[in-house]
Amino acid sequence: MKNLVIDMGGTRLKIGLFADSELLQSAVVPACSQENFENTLRIIEQEAAKLLNSFSMAGIEGIGLSIPGIVHTKENRVISINEKYNDSIHFDLNAWAKKRWNAKLSTENDARAALAGEWQYGAGKGTDNLVMMTLGTGIGGAALIEGKLLHGKHFQAGCLGGHFCIDFQGERCNCGNLGCVETKGSSWVLPSIASSKGYKADPIDFKSLFTELEQGHTKAREILQISMDAWGACAVNLTHVYDPEKIIIGGGVMKSKEIILPHLRNWIKEYAWTPWGEVEVETAQLEDTAALYGMDYLLKTM
Repeated sequence: MKNLVIDMGGTRLKIGLFADSELLQSAVVPACSQENFENTLRIIEQEAAKLLNSFSMAGIEGIGLSIPGIVHTKENRVISINEKYNDSIHFDLNAWAKKRWNAKLSTENDARAALAGEWQYGAGKGTDNLVMMTLGTGIGGAALIEGKLLHGKHFQAGCLGGHFCIDFQGERCNCGNLGCVETKGSSWVLPSIASSKGYKADPIDFKSLFTELEQGHTKAREILQISMDAWGACAVNLTHVYDPEKIIIGGGVMKSKEIILPHLRNWIKEYAWTPWGEVEVETAQLEDTAALYGMDYLLKTM
């Protein structure tokens, strides 16, 4: 089975060509998430043509789209999305897939797609009760219960872990809620946290902070303590809500997993109520290709 799968990140488009579950080739190109959605689809079409030509393939059987929003997976329709690909809400993806590719279409929230990939081929293989937390610009999440991705009636179940309230008297989040995990543990809030600690750097990101932490910088430690505690609180909430055997942590920040994993494991051990035993906490294995593998798997199971 030949499938073309796309992970539509806010800053990068990842495109993969699969044949019989094997990733033959992939491409990564800049996204234009603030522009017209049709422009993004044209970029996808151009890059897909290059991949197909490199393998002399005349066509494909399935199209998989991993989308950073709330997706109606039964109708292949974007329900809600936050400040990227905004006009995708009104776009007929089924018609596009039929007209441009004459192929079946599968759509999914990007965090669920990544979890599906890790479940089948990565850190979650062999485990049917999983949650995933992806750390970065925001905080993504997804849940798998007894071998089934959790969607809910309105297709938003499991994917809003970054918007658990961990401080009801806290700062307002960009979602409108107060004291979300993202208000303490996402990269978009780092400048505000840094300013409150008298830390001056431009730019400021997790990579530079973890580098400075390893060099013994006190301010970097204070800032990261806030974010890592927020991640710990989120992991406990995920544990209590979804009862997983394992939590998979993804995102580029996990290049500092030797610092992050022990912190999260200790936090869960101290604060989570799990009389049956301890939840495993592991790093995602597939990294940037998790959602691609996940969409290929979902196409095969349609």
